[in-house]
Amino acid sequence: MPPVFFEIPLNADLETVKRQAGSRKFDARLVRGVSRRCRYGFPQVTVCDPLRKGHPFPTVFWLSCPCLSRKVDRIESAGGVRELGRRIERDRTRDWRIFNLQYVLFRVFLLGPERSREIMEEDPPAWLSLTATGVGGIRSGGDVSVKCLHLQAASMIGMGWHPGEDWLCERIGVQECDDPLEWPCTTG
Repeated sequence: MPPVFFEIPLNADLETVKRQAGSRKFDARLVRGVSRRCRYGFPQVTVCDPLRKGHPFPTVFWLSCPCLSRKVDRIESAGGVRELGRRIERDRTRDWRIFNLQYVLFRVFLLGPERSREIMEEDPPAWLSLTATGVGGIRSGGDVSVKCLHLQAASMIGMGWHPGEDWLCERIGVQECDDPLEWPCTTG
């Protein structure tokens, strides 16, 4: 089940997330919470608002940790998206559908009843996008289609499971850095 609880971000968390993003385009105003922190207390995965400027944002979970992001960069550049997709398609198609359905439910949970009702009535195409697409905006219910390993890793951490979790964890390895001073998490 998706986590119902996450930490409300402090101003220091938002500043850290901005530093962690570096040159990557990310709007820290979308951060609704911190899903997981590293042992040094810095955000690793944030929970994002499902809407950006009134339009669906493609992910609920953002991999903010630069160390994890770098590890995932390497896996992705070595063909990891295709490899993970084949692995899930071969062994875990049913779990993939369940995972994406839980993702949609968590997205709607974040909106809450009032915002959900408002979107349903005022912007039916946006509501359809929010409720018919899973991780990364992939259409739910169809064939396995994996998009962006950063989204997959962040969603695995944020949701607490993933159909390709064994594959992801094996390739990512240790999910923390040895020294946060080597990364833009701290100003020190």
